[in-house]
Amino acid sequence: MKGSFRNMQNLLNLDISYSLLKMSSINQFTNTSALRVLNMSGSHLKAEDLVNIQTGTSLFSGLVSLQTLNLRHNMLDTLHALPGIFTPLGSLLELDLTSCRIRQVASGTFANLTALIQLSLPSNDLTSISKDVFQGLHHLRVLQLQYNSITFIEQGLFMGTKELQQLNLQNNHISTVASNTLMPSSLIRFNIANNPLTCDCKLAWFRQWLNEVEGKIDFAPENQTRCSSSSLKVLVNQNIWSFHPNVYCGINVMIIVSACFAPILVLTLGILMYLNRWWINYKLYLLKLAIVGYHEITEDRNPEDYEYQLNLMFHEDDEWWVDDCMKPFLEQRMAHLERVIFGDADLHPGSFYLNAIYDVIENSHKTILLLSNQSVDDTWYMTKLRMAVEHMNDTKLEKVILIFLEDIDDDHLPYLVRLLLSRNKPYFLWTEDEEGQEVFWAKVQKSMRSNRQMNNVIPV
Repeated sequence: MKGSFRNMQNLLNLDISYSLLKMSSINQFTNTSALRVLNMSGSHLKAEDLVNIQTGTSLFSGLVSLQTLNLRHNMLDTLHALPGIFTPLGSLLELDLTSCRIRQVASGTFANLTALIQLSLPSNDLTSISKDVFQGLHHLRVLQLQYNSITFIEQGLFMGTKELQQLNLQNNHISTVASNTLMPSSLIRFNIANNPLTCDCKLAWFRQWLNEVEGKIDFAPENQTRCSSSSLKVLVNQNIWSFHPNVYCGINVMIIVSACFAPILVLTLGILMYLNRWWINYKLYLLKLAIVGYHEITEDRNPEDYEYQLNLMFHEDDEWWVDDCMKPFLEQRMAHLERVIFGDADLHPGSFYLNAIYDVIENSHKTILLLSNQSVDDTWYMTKLRMAVEHMNDTKLEKVILIFLEDIDDDHLPYLVRLLLSRNKPYFLWTEDEEGQEVFWAKVQKSMRSNRQMNNVIPV
């Protein structure tokens, strides 16, 4: 063909089927703008004959009025690589691509065919179809995909074909349909016969959909829609209508049992974690030391180099705790501490009170302050805390340890205490739980070993 029809502006119907065409130019129909029907079936056309690969110009450029295009029995196996072939055909209503050896279809192949009503792709070599191939075909009513090798229906395949009335998937290799695939509500005829459908619980939703639309859609031939050998044993080779999901796919016992036992399991784990919370807390504490402790920079001096190895400050109302808890701990686990200051009673006699307090703070390896609701209300005791913190800031050593004997409301905590806590300075909380006390004393003993240089970047 050498532009034989280029200037036939009034041509309406052209049948050049089975004519062994050879295209010498891509501009065959440049001015045949009135052409309505074009039959090029059986003409030994290849996909490369329908478009100029270099310029992207389609053979159908100029066919702005074309409504029917018949390309059946041609060799369009590379159609997927040339998605712009049908772009000029914005008015096309019917496209026949039967027996064209098509193996796959690219997403944009039919993108511009917004007026298309019927698309025929039977007897090709299609094995799968991308879910967005038919997007934009809002007026498509007839879709023929029979006699291909399609194995699976994608979930969103028909999402853009809301006016689809006839769908033919007969004689493919379809074993299942993706769960909750949106089937067009406009369907009146649906043929999925002679496919190896796997009638199992994955296909239960599809079987239920068949029940819902029964009487509204023609499923002929129904007797040829059967369950394959991979189906549930009792359904092999049975009509799909024999598959009743409520019988074969009842309540999933494992899910029900799991749902029942899950709260019990969570509760049991919660109880075990609560009963062993101090052990877990201690292990986490050791883990934190293993990770963070590697970067510790400690003071060069040892506890023995100080005049006092420990300075214990407490409110007079908390002296019972010192006698009942702290002193037994020191005697049993830290007997090597021989020079210990226990409160105001051990201050140097003859010195002014504040001078004596500063002297023991400055010359002690560690200063432990006991905090309770009574002590935080005592002005003199808060003065001791401030002096200890000032000394810690001067030396840049973490020489102060806070021990909370009880819970203190946030609103009741002095600003200085909250400031120390916000900077991750050492503090411990006393507990009545025996296992918790073991963790408590282990932490105190660990903190007594050395004075770390202050580092506000590495958390305690």
